Order: sequence, then structure tokens, then C-alpha cells
Amino acid sequence: MPYVFGYGSLVDRESLEASIGRAVSVADGPFVLRLRGFRRAWNVLGHSSERPDYAFSDDSGKPWEGWLAFLGVEPAAGAATLGVAWRLTAGELEALDDRERSYDRVDVTPLLDAATPRRPDGPVMTYVPRDDVVRRAAAVRPAGTVMARYLRLVDRGYRELGETVYAEHLAGFPVPEPAAVREIRVRPVVPGGRNEVVDPDAAP
Repeated sequence: MPYVFGYGSLVDRESLEASIGRAVSVADGPFVLRLRGFRRAWNVLGHSSERPDYAFSDDSGKPWEGWLAFLGVEPAAGAATLGVAWRLTAGELEALDDRERSYDRVDVTPLLDAATPRRPDGPVMTYVPRDDVVRRAAAVRPAGTVMARYLRLVDRGYRELGETVYAEHLAGFPVPEPAAVREIRVRPVVPGGRNEVVDPDAAP
């Protein structure tokens, strides 16, 4: 069975379970791993106007629009990205493809080192931002807004892995500029609308 390697919101168990529609077992993970040759970056942007099925508002309740930034990875010699792998069915992995539309799913099995004795027993995939998405993120100035809820979600996912893993996560985390972080609320307009990049649960 395949595995998916998460380094952002997919580290969080609840985020994954919400996307695949089931509870994950201890046998499914998490498997703490390091992805060699990559580092995390705020290199994925989605504009609120691209998602008319969601309504965005600020912390005062007023409508909000703009660019939202999410975590991706980028090649970096000598670097390693700490994250976790979860075991999925092939169908569940395909469902994540729909959620992660701004990313390409790639096999990174040869690039992974286990950070604990537990190791996946199958191929491990992760989501790498598409080239056009990275170019757009580089072209937008100033960079997009980071939702405070998204930061809390990522923090919770790593914190639940224990103090040692959490400390390593913090040491390698690209902290956004304080001015870029805002409380942005996201409310579905169309019942049953799919989550993708503008939803805080939709970055790997």
C-alpha cells in the first residue's frame, strides 16, 4: 500500500482524516521521516477570488480577499525536511490529489530517512508545488497572507509527535513575517465544496 509524506497540515492527524473520510490506525502511522535535499518554504499562493465556493472574512467579520500563502518544499543541497508518512489506500491517495491541486505528487521513497525505528513498508509519495505555482508565488509582492489557523494546525501536528520531534520541527520551520499572519475565516458557500489550496487543511 502507498504512503503519503506530509510536512505541513498533513502532519496533523485530524486534517488527514477529514480528507480521507476515516480514522487512521496506529498501523497507518505516523512514521516520522526526513526528506533529504528539500526544505520547507512559503512558495504556494492561492487567491481568494479563485474559490467562489468559499467566503473569506477577517477577524472582525468583514469580507476579505487577497493572496493566501501555504507551505511547499523546494530543493536545497544539504537540507532535510522533517515530516511524517501515513499509510493510505490507492483510492485515498487519489482523493488527496484533488485536494492538493497546486502540487504534483512524486515518489520520494529513495530520499527518505527514518527518524525513529518505525519505517514504511511501501512506496512513499509527497506533494511538491507545481512549477507554475512557484513562479506565481515568486512574482507576487508582497507575499501572501498566512492564515493563523493554518499555523496552529501545523503546530498541533508536530507537537503531538513529542518534544524531540517538535524541537527539530521548530528549528527548521520557515517562520513567516509577523505582519503576514492574520486571522482569516473560511466558510463554504456551496455545500459539499471540495477543499483545495485556499483551505487551511489543504497543504501537505
